[in-house]
Amino acid sequence: MSKTVLCRLPNHVGDCMMTLPALQLLADSGFTPSLIGKRFAEDLMAGMGWRYDPIEGQVLKDLGRVKEIARSTGDSPRGVLFPNSFGSALLFKLGGIRSAGYPTDGRGFLLDARLAEPGVTHEVNRFFTVAREAIIAWGGTPARDKPTPQLGLKLLARHRAGARNILRDNHITEDQKFVLLAPVARGLHKGQKKSWDHFDSLAKYIEELGYLPLALPSPHEVEEVRVSCPSARILEPTTLGTYAALCERASLVIANDSGISHVAAGIGARQITLIGVTDPTRTGPWNPAAVTLGSEGHWPTEEEVKNTVHRILTTEA
Repeated sequence: MSKTVLCRLPNHVGDCMMTLPALQLLADSGFTPSLIGKRFAEDLMAGMGWRYDPIEGQVLKDLGRVKEIARSTGDSPRGVLFPNSFGSALLFKLGGIRSAGYPTDGRGFLLDARLAEPGVTHEVNRFFTVAREAIIAWGGTPARDKPTPQLGLKLLARHRAGARNILRDNHITEDQKFVLLAPVARGLHKGQKKSWDHFDSLAKYIEELGYLPLALPSPHEVEEVRVSCPSARILEPTTLGTYAALCERASLVIANDSGISHVAAGIGARQITLIGVTDPTRTGPWNPAAVTLGSEGHWPTEEEVKNTVHRILTTEA
């Protein structure tokens, strides 16, 4: 039986990042992850060295693609479902993949291995438990019982070259220190907006400290960033892998509890994540170098954020 495991990734940037310890567990336990997910994550995951097949959200095309992937894997291919959705389980079932996952969204009958949910915990633990329990269900031995303390995102040379090129093309010299700002968090959480209100004032303060405030919004966020943080220097959008390389070079990354927070955590950047409506015990950055300010139902004050930025930047190695 093939040791390849087809892994259906979640549909959001942050969730994809939080599956990394689970995927590494599969690899360290003798399996070969083969990733299936939305196209945006292909570049972000490229440095991990695993096969990546994008799906587009078009049912018939996606099903044909999944069947092709399953056939290329060998007899009775195995899969792990990181999303909780019925649709992800149905896609794998119709594609001929014997999948393991949580029996959420009424999909238990579609699963080959129905795994017990771990209860309320951080999403990294939740994803890790899927992989660990799947390995046990297949008769294997997990390489470890707990996720690693860091996400462990790996970058390619082209990602780092892309980051250097962006800085060069925007006349930002090697000795110019910069802070990456991600002021936008799209969508609502329980009907509330997920972004802090004072990024523009923060950008001005960062400049007073002698650092260049930079923002690289996604193509869909450019206008929102211009409105919410006009004092930042706004650069053209780039790929997520190159963005991660910029996080690696930055003196500090400041973001809401959003995908960018988890991209920064992926490479172990010095970061501040601003919380106001989400639960950091479930979705906070999985990064020992991260500082989280605020709590569910309570945004941090402008003074609190600025004081923390000052402390971090003035103790920069």
